[in-house]
Amino acid sequence: MPTILRELTGIEAASTRYMGLHVATKILIPLFLSISILFTKDPLAAISLIVISALTCKLAGIPLSAMKKYVVVIGSMTSFIALSFVLFAHLPGRVFYEATLLRIEAEKGVFEWKILVTDTALSYAATFIARIFAMVLTAILLLGTVTDRDFVWGLRSVGLPFGACVAASLFFRGIQLFVSDFMTIREAMSARGVDFERTSLARRFLLYANALIPLLSLMITRSYEMSLALEARGIAPSTRAKAVYHRFAFRRRDLGITLTYLAVMMAFILWWLLW
Repeated sequence: MPTILRELTGIEAASTRYMGLHVATKILIPLFLSISILFTKDPLAAISLIVISALTCKLAGIPLSAMKKYVVVIGSMTSFIALSFVLFAHLPGRVFYEATLLRIEAEKGVFEWKILVTDTALSYAATFIARIFAMVLTAILLLGTVTDRDFVWGLRSVGLPFGACVAASLFFRGIQLFVSDFMTIREAMSARGVDFERTSLARRFLLYANALIPLLSLMITRSYEMSLALEARGIAPSTRAKAVYHRFAFRRRDLGITLTYLAVMMAFILWWLLW
């Protein structure tokens, strides 16, 4: 069964050794890295986490070229983050550039809106941007190494109810369905004469906003159909299936790798406490 990322972009982990790990290990590694993101409060820690996440993707056999599809999105988000720190968050520190955009004098005081570039603002912006890259890398690692079957049978092997495992699988399956529905709507709009390539950015934003209406309608319809299918099969969140068709052995290698990434997460937490 192909991984979720392969169904989305055609990219899959090529390392047979990594894919041979226990599914709990393949889920816990991105989980520990994702938790570490919460404790990266300076650019050096965030860059270190990016390096660790990128090396893990490389060891798993996932080509880093998979991030090309997200460069435009990440670039737009980073530009907005940088502008917000410069225009709206006047953080104290060493001033590199300062310019007043608006100055209003009144009886109760003076209101100023200015551009203020400080070392603290640049540090905060760099940290947020690096955390976004780390989040994308951990998401690629998870979706590129785990299949729907892994979620169901792997989570069942650690004692979770069958219904909860199916719900977790459907959550990630919903990502593929969302992208598929969006591409279908985009193709339908193109067939009606909409040229997304030559349309301005503002006009393209409005078109995508209009596409949310049929997209939400399809999501509601699919959710209702899935709920009926689960109800027809007698699956509820608390359902515990007695039959087990797949058994996953948690070996010493899995334990060692899991403890290694747990230690990485604890190191970032300690770094945050001492920073």
